[in-house]
Amino acid sequence: MAHKMTDTRTDLDKKYDYEMLNKKPKALHKHRFLDSDVDNNTAKGKKCQRYCLPSIGLLTITFTLYLILCIPRNKGIQMSAVGVIHVPTYNPVTLVRIPTELANKSGAFCLDGTVPSYYFRKGKGRGQRSWMLHLQGGGWCWDLPDCYNRSYSHYGSSLAQYLPTHRVLQGILSDCPHMNPDFHDWNVAHVNYCDGAAFSGNVPNPVEHKNQTLYFRGALVLDLVFNFLVQSGGMGDADRIILTGSSAGASAVVLHIDHIKTLLPDGIPLHGLVDAGLFLDTKNMTNFNYFRMRTQNVYNIQQVWGSLNEACVKDQPQDKRWKCFFSVYAYKYVQSPVFYMHTGYDIWQLRHILEMLCHPTECPEQISFMMDFHKKFINFAKEVQNQSKKNGMFISSCPDHSQAYFDDPYQSYIVDGKTPQQAFGDWYFERIPEGSSFYFDCEDSYDCNPTCDWSLEFYKNITYHHLRSVESNETCSVTSRL
Repeated sequence: MAHKMTDTRTDLDKKYDYEMLNKKPKALHKHRFLDSDVDNNTAKGKKCQRYCLPSIGLLTITFTLYLILCIPRNKGIQMSAVGVIHVPTYNPVTLVRIPTELANKSGAFCLDGTVPSYYFRKGKGRGQRSWMLHLQGGGWCWDLPDCYNRSYSHYGSSLAQYLPTHRVLQGILSDCPHMNPDFHDWNVAHVNYCDGAAFSGNVPNPVEHKNQTLYFRGALVLDLVFNFLVQSGGMGDADRIILTGSSAGASAVVLHIDHIKTLLPDGIPLHGLVDAGLFLDTKNMTNFNYFRMRTQNVYNIQQVWGSLNEACVKDQPQDKRWKCFFSVYAYKYVQSPVFYMHTGYDIWQLRHILEMLCHPTECPEQISFMMDFHKKFINFAKEVQNQSKKNGMFISSCPDHSQAYFDDPYQSYIVDGKTPQQAFGDWYFERIPEGSSFYFDCEDSYDCNPTCDWSLEFYKNITYHHLRSVESNETCSVTSRL
């Protein structure tokens, strides 16, 4: 359906955005509308390679040399145990801001009224007509004050965040052949997230808060960017397209992939990759569904019902239509082929839906809640599996969030003998029979997979640092798993 004019933000996200707010002058809102511009400055990085931290001893030196030369990672090696550092290569990545006249004509603006934007890297060789379109994650803004603060951050303004040297693309978006052998030479458009409602905001009139004007127009932003890419960005000549997303962006893939299909020229095959976008509608350890309450608030504030799957909306009674904003209900109505990549111990959901704030060894009395959450997720994932044999799924038991957006999890986690990179590539290129691209991890205990790092140090690091970087990818010149 055409979008008509009619989160999941964490405490850490809020803290970060308040820090951003303190650094940004409030005069930002005085400069809402940007002229069209394309910044061609390029980030200069080192070639794709891996380094091991130096240590003493011939055996260690030999092993270190092996790790440097052995790319991709040998399946039997626990790389995190030796402190591997990734230094990804990156070719020119261009920041493209949608022309002001097009934004004005369509009414598609970020929260603060600035024009939408995306990062672009041109494909080469065999990938010149292949496209990877990525919807950036970044949670939700839960209420007006939250959206107001967000409008000063890089999740609500194309002025607040996007420096031309900002973006280093890893994982499935990487241009490194060793890290991303199947898709490294494809065109990549990284659509910057700036509405706080998973590209679903659909409020016709601006909203005033603290004498500032907010725009809840994410659905129009999505339409405008994709139409611009088709008509002016070269995507109209594509021979194949993959729509990807991480976290809230992955949820947006579920919500909007069939609509995106209608924006493309006939005959272009479209597949989806949902990376950490299935958020359970379940209660926390105090038996309260705080996540549902907050997400319903986003549904109402941003009037997202006008941009959701029509079949889903028609199938729900009036008081249940909010379900179509939840990917765990909306997936049933998706017609496009989709690969779901997730972990049964999604660290974001453990912390912010279950509200388990500690490592299992620090709070053993909470392990039963965690295991129950895991069981619910696995049962749900098997329901998704039964929806269609044309789809695929990779479910690990690692304490992580995104597994496709960073080199390390993309190449290191192993389930049924496959990494996320191998599992998705095999599914997409049909290297294995239809219906066999479903990978479920061991369930003996939460730490039963030796390729997952359940150490206290890693768990705390990923909880307090990796989650934010998985959404914004700011700390991506070097990715270290220690």
